[in-house]
Amino acid sequence: MTNSHALPFVAAIDGPAGAGKSTVARGLAARLGYTFLDTGALYRSVALIARRKQIDWNDAARLGELARALDVVFTSGGESARVLADGSDVTDEIRGTEISEGASRVSALPEVRDGLLEIQRRVASKASVVAEGRDIGTVVFPAAQAKFFLVANPETRARRRTLELRSAGSPAIFEQVLAEMLARDARDSGRAVAPLRRAGDAIEIDSSGLTPEEVMERMMAVVRARGG
Repeated sequence: MTNSHALPFVAAIDGPAGAGKSTVARGLAARLGYTFLDTGALYRSVALIARRKQIDWNDAARLGELARALDVVFTSGGESARVLADGSDVTDEIRGTEISEGASRVSALPEVRDGLLEIQRRVASKASVVAEGRDIGTVVFPAAQAKFFLVANPETRARRRTLELRSAGSPAIFEQVLAEMLARDARDSGRAVAPLRRAGDAIEIDSSGLTPEEVMERMMAVVRARGG
């Protein structure tokens, strides 16, 4: 069911890697009948396409051009939703450890963020969305009607990420995943452009001891109470 607002409704979900944002956002969008805007997939796609085109992840100018021209399509279908970038299915490839590292690096570049900002806002201007990322409520959609900041303790997040990687066929080691996650937290929180931080009006939810369904129920109650 879509909302009856004259303007589309935006539910923004921010938080660090492994907090469960993608799972919850995808499920919440399905329940609400909204578009799931996976902003992390946008940055991952930039990193992947750059690697394919042999563009260095530090080449801000060329990466900015790539971001502005990026053709990304999110197919619907709940858990079977796919991500298509420049005509190819990149759903699984963008979730690898190397591309995760690349996404964190390219997302720190103003040229890339500016290039993708218009894409995100254009999607939300046409339909109600559930958007997840690291600066959705602070930069991309500061006027979002519902904002959430999803967190979990580092060990829980690393366990989730390790299981995700192993299910995709990667021989992930928990200790290594945890170390990389902590390093990424520091990088994402300390970057000069659009750092990871909680918006002042965001509702913080700790998912450490909650199931995705329990997190979604809490968010659904807020969205419905605000007219979504």
